[in-house]
Amino acid sequence: MNAIEVRGLSVAYEGREIIKGFSFAMQAGEAVLLKGPSGCGKSTFLHAVCGLIPGSIEAEVSGEVHIFGNDVRKLSVAERAKEIGIVFQNPETQLFCGSVEDEIAFGLENLCTPKEEIGSRIDGMLDLTGLGKYRHASQKELSGGQKQLVVLAAVLALDPKILLLDEALSQLDESGRQALKARFLTLKNEGRTLLMVDHDGGLESIANRIVDLEKEWP
Repeated sequence: MNAIEVRGLSVAYEGREIIKGFSFAMQAGEAVLLKGPSGCGKSTFLHAVCGLIPGSIEAEVSGEVHIFGNDVRKLSVAERAKEIGIVFQNPETQLFCGSVEDEIAFGLENLCTPKEEIGSRIDGMLDLTGLGKYRHASQKELSGGQKQLVVLAAVLALDPKILLLDEALSQLDESGRQALKARFLTLKNEGRTLLMVDHDGGLESIANRIVDLEKEWP
């Protein structure tokens, strides 16, 4: 069974078609990099794959998107969170809480995760992202790259099988990019499914294959 299977997907905003009749599939444990010029619909595609379109972002949509055989539009928010997580280019759009610890706990609390498990997962994510010393820091004290790491920690704390990365390296300096790239490679080697958008090509080396969307749709 494919981790992601898209059949004849079309997405339009106010009559302007961004994606037209696109079909796509990737296997569990595969890492795929999406390429294409700015404005070609890469982020729109990721939003459709994880159900944000049309669930939270208004758009005209046709076609099907299946996650491990299930129609993503028929899954509840909680069910989607356990299957698929997304890291946006701008971390500010995904930060809701005052401190780093609270941010990582936020999604887990909404899924009614036991308190002891929440504490364990917070510890694990702080260790993974190197944010341990910022555990009680306010989001306002963090750099853009650190905020991106907080978002990644909060998403990974939910243990999704599929991770969507929308320019996830964009806010980091070179050392941060290399460190995060290494973590993504580890996730891939652990069997996580990665669907990535990366304008600068920094993630090409961990991709099993590259899909050029400019060649797939106008």
